[in-house]
Amino acid sequence: MMSRCLITVLLCLLSGAPLTAQAEGSDETVTAGAPVVYLDLEATTWRPRGRISFGIPSVLKMKLTSAGFAVTQDPQRMHDLTVRVQYREDRGKPIGVNAYGTDISCLVLFDSPGHGVQSVAIHESPSYTDLVTAPYVEVVQKLETNPYFYFIGDIVRGWHNGIDTTGGLIEALTRQFDEERHRPPPTPLDTLISPAETFPDLDAHFAPSAQENAVDELGRLGDARAIEVLKKMMFGADRNTRLHAVMALGQFDAPSVTPVLTSVAQADSDRTVRDAASRVLATKTTH
Repeated sequence: MMSRCLITVLLCLLSGAPLTAQAEGSDETVTAGAPVVYLDLEATTWRPRGRISFGIPSVLKMKLTSAGFAVTQDPQRMHDLTVRVQYREDRGKPIGVNAYGTDISCLVLFDSPGHGVQSVAIHESPSYTDLVTAPYVEVVQKLETNPYFYFIGDIVRGWHNGIDTTGGLIEALTRQFDEERHRPPPTPLDTLISPAETFPDLDAHFAPSAQENAVDELGRLGDARAIEVLKKMMFGADRNTRLHAVMALGQFDAPSVTPVLTSVAQADSDRTVRDAASRVLATKTTH
C-alpha cells in the first residue's frame, strides 16, 4: 500500500508537461497559428512552507495546448483570450495528531472579447469517513478525475466558440469516446515492456475515471443535448462505461431513451449492465 502511494505521489509531482515546443527562457508554449491564451494562475496552500506538490501550472498548460491553444503567462504578450485560475488548498478536517486533510478549490474564469465572462468552480475533499493513508494524494486524484477539471481545455475551447459549459463537456466526452472507438487495436509491439511504462501518460491514466464521472454529471444535469452521446456510450466496448451510461440515461424522460435501454436489457454481454437497464426500465414503467 505504501509503495503504491509513493508511486502515486511521484506521478502527481511529474504531472504532464505540454507536448509543444517551449521557447528558451520563456514560459510560453509555442503552437503555430493557434489562438493565444493568457493563463493567469494564482495558487496558494495552507501546507508547510507554502509548497504545492501538485504540478498545477504544467497540468493546465498541457490541457490548454492539447485543446489547440498557445499558452503564455506573460501579460504583456498579445493574446486572444484570458483564463484566470484561482487554485487554493485549504486545511481540512483533522485526520490524526497534528495531521489534517487538504481541501482543494479551483475557480476557472474565462474572459474573451465578444464572448463575455464564463466560469466554473470545482471543489474536492478527501474521504474523511474512511481510513485515509494518503489524503493529499487522494484529493489530487479526485481533482484530476473531476470532469470539469479533466476536460477544462475542451470547455475553454467551447467558451471561445460560444458554447456553454455543459455543451463543452458534452463535446469533450463525444470527442474522447469517438477517439477510443476508432483507435486501432494494439499490436504485439505495443504490449512490450518499455522504460516509458514506468511513467505512464497521466492524461490516459485518469481518462477512464474522468469519463465515468462526466457521464454521471451529464445524467445529473439532465440536459437533453447529452442524450445522443450517452446512447452511443451504452454500446461501447468498456463495461463500466456502458453501466454508467445506462444509469445516466435513466434520468431522462425522452421517448428515444426507452428503446435503447430495452435493447441493452435484452442483449448486452454483461449481466450487471443488463440488470441495471432492466431496473431503469421498471422504474420508468412504474412512473
